[in-house]
Amino acid sequence: MSDIIAFTEQEFSLLDDCRELLYVHEPNLASLLDGKVEDLEMLAGIVDRSASLTSDLGFSPKARSVETLAAKLSNQGIEEVVNLPTKASLGRSFTISKLHLFGFLRKIAQKHSCLTPKLEQILVCYHAILFSLMAEDLYISIISDSLGNESWTRRATRDLVRMWEERSNAQADSFAPLMQQLWEVRHTLVPVLGTLLGTVELLQLSFRLPPMWHDFLRDRGSDEEVVYALDEFLFSLSFEQLKNLQEIMEENQLSAVSREEAHQLLGLRPYQLLEGPNEEDLPAIRLYRSFLRRNALSRLRRDSSQPGPLRTLEQMLLLYLWSKDHQA
Repeated sequence: MSDIIAFTEQEFSLLDDCRELLYVHEPNLASLLDGKVEDLEMLAGIVDRSASLTSDLGFSPKARSVETLAAKLSNQGIEEVVNLPTKASLGRSFTISKLHLFGFLRKIAQKHSCLTPKLEQILVCYHAILFSLMAEDLYISIISDSLGNESWTRRATRDLVRMWEERSNAQADSFAPLMQQLWEVRHTLVPVLGTLLGTVELLQLSFRLPPMWHDFLRDRGSDEEVVYALDEFLFSLSFEQLKNLQEIMEENQLSAVSREEAHQLLGLRPYQLLEGPNEEDLPAIRLYRSFLRRNALSRLRRDSSQPGPLRTLEQMLLLYLWSKDHQA
């Protein structure tokens, strides 16, 4: 197993450039940055010294391995903090602290011209860290919903363990661009509820989506659960809110409504939208918040046997990507 490295080469180079610029123009901020970097390096060392997830400590009658860990992750409430391994819990705190560090740099770059030329690089690093957190949440949610004997369970567990052991992004590099691209199309190709063309058909007509999305919509677009999950993603409304909206539309004899009109008809306050109230937040933050809320609703429906999508669009997409890899 490789040692956990506090910063990638790209991140370290960017931090070094920012530090040099700040020492010339904003020395107080440079000193503050030094302190934050030092704290993160110390935290990375603590995470690295935590017991490996796959090493056998001799406390159990059965030797610990990836297979035994897979069974435990599938059966013991992985979404509960108390059941997370120490290395995983500490590592997540490290990743969140690292995200805050680059968020700190982003705020400086927005207010001080000396770092403005570095803003785009800062955002690239920030997004990579954010999507690694989202990947971790996504893998945990998929594994916790598994029976433990699915064809993809071992791969999901192996990738999640690698995230925890090395704080790597695993398959975040595969699904993150796909989700970002759909999120961007969401704001340019505005779906309208009640039209003859549903959300699946509208997206299939979009030339801005990469081939993988067209493959996914072609193969899975007729599945009712996929349509429901896609509507939640695109309209920033839960399945329950969308059902309520359909009733209101029938009562008012409305044949079609836009996203904004839907929000008005439901009388929603900004905080009731799945992506949150603050439109000034970074698109990636809004997407992550939307995922967390949709994931919580899906889990609630599973636990209470309620109608609606039992998985998020992100979960369905990742499972689809795994199935394509398995067929290759």
